[in-house]
Amino acid sequence: MKSETARTTEKAAPDYWKIGPVDAPVIVENAAVVLPYLPYFLVGWDIRWAGKTVVGDADVRVEEHADGTFRVISTGPGGADFSFDNPYDVANGLAGGLISVHIAREPRSICLNAGAAKIDNGLVIVIGNSLAGQSSVALHLAVLGHRFFGDDQIAVTMGLEPVATCLGLTPKVRLPLPNDCGDAFREFVEGYSSMQSDEMAYLKLWEAEAGAFGETVPISALVFLDLVEDGEAVLEPASQSDLVKTMMSTAFAPHVASADLLAGLTQLAAGNRSYHLRCSSSREAAGLLSSEFRNSRTVP
Repeated sequence: MKSETARTTEKAAPDYWKIGPVDAPVIVENAAVVLPYLPYFLVGWDIRWAGKTVVGDADVRVEEHADGTFRVISTGPGGADFSFDNPYDVANGLAGGLISVHIAREPRSICLNAGAAKIDNGLVIVIGNSLAGQSSVALHLAVLGHRFFGDDQIAVTMGLEPVATCLGLTPKVRLPLPNDCGDAFREFVEGYSSMQSDEMAYLKLWEAEAGAFGETVPISALVFLDLVEDGEAVLEPASQSDLVKTMMSTAFAPHVASADLLAGLTQLAAGNRSYHLRCSSSREAAGLLSSEFRNSRTVP
């Protein structure tokens, strides 16, 4: 239900907000209409009112129309224009726009479609094709006590010493939960859910259990997740070329030339331990990763 106090019209004078790093915020026009809903999807980003005018154009614009629909329009490399019919989806769309603008400002930063958790002192990044289960594996690692770092988009700075940066996206879980997820995982989802629909649960973890926006961690391993119908989880050294191919096809990097992206991802794969994880269960996959990488163990 739309709040009367939050209602705006297309003819109303705009207001502007600075969201994100204090030294390089994303400028958003008319963010107020969705700010109450943004914490369901994005946490840790500084939010400040910038006034009724700003120098130059906004990076992201939110429009609310008289018929109750909304648009979120982002500019720059990877800019997009999406329409929504409720403020929750608008806030989710705004979170995506904020991240795309934020990432595109850093020449060596990209987003990997991946899940990740900190095991001991390094980050294990789980990469896979769409719906491969990397999000579930990251959350199962959190259930096992490892610091959650992301289940959808992981920012990576390419170079000789690549690091991963937490983007502050809240974890989400598809519902209903699979039968083999385990009681601990069910209790975890139920206990940390901040909002649920028929199809999705959005979680909010405690600060000690999840990375904070802007937190950086060195990468200790890249794991390509291969979901199969049955069989025990198996972890073995991966083909770097296959890993790079997957990252190339799923990375968000509209501001990086293809040749530079290929070179950066090749360097990333070559500079880190790379593995192929074949599994039929996200729960078993997380257990195997936890046992192999805890206390700096490695696969032969």
